[in-house]
Amino acid sequence: MLKAVIMDFDGLIVDTEVVWYNIFREWFKKKQNYDLPVEEFLFCVGSNAEDLFNTLEIKNNCIIDRDEFAKDTQKIFLERSEILPPKEGVVEFIKSVKSEGLKLSLATSSKRIKPTKHLERLGLIKYFDSIVTAEDVARIKPHPDLFLKAVEKLKINKNEALIVEDSLNGLNSGLNAEMRVLVIPNDVTKYCNFRNYYKIADSLLNIDVKKLISDF
Repeated sequence: MLKAVIMDFDGLIVDTEVVWYNIFREWFKKKQNYDLPVEEFLFCVGSNAEDLFNTLEIKNNCIIDRDEFAKDTQKIFLERSEILPPKEGVVEFIKSVKSEGLKLSLATSSKRIKPTKHLERLGLIKYFDSIVTAEDVARIKPHPDLFLKAVEKLKINKNEALIVEDSLNGLNSGLNAEMRVLVIPNDVTKYCNFRNYYKIADSLLNIDVKKLISDF
């Protein structure tokens, strides 16, 4: 029986992934004279940038200054993302989840300050029964820790929860936790080769929560 929904944040609730990709491309073009393809950016979507940086350093025989990157990009990201609306169907989906009596959790590889700030800004934080972030676990996605912590905080079994994700790292995290995953790709992650998901759809607007419950 479905008792809870666990949602990712970046790229699913708010379209921050597209903002980040554009910032990454601009920075690498300016600092490294390198045109970063979306396929390589996908290494860090749903996780963190370290895997991408390590890969590019080996591939391009270069050194990427992490501190310089953070200093150059964080302010730009905050400026570009602070007025982002919720993605299509998000508000309707969240309200439907709660109206059907399901619990709702957030599980994100981000640090707590970003998702809570946006959820408060959008008036959505009141719908969430728990929020699990990178500060709450030893390992982020694609490891299973975030989702396992989420079900622990919700006091349910993992077979009673549905994960909603937009990225390959997120999907793999859910699969590693042995949980069912609904995938909603965004304009960046649509290039991922998704496999072994429970369901997939173009938008949360197309998801009928009543049917999710009956099918589960």
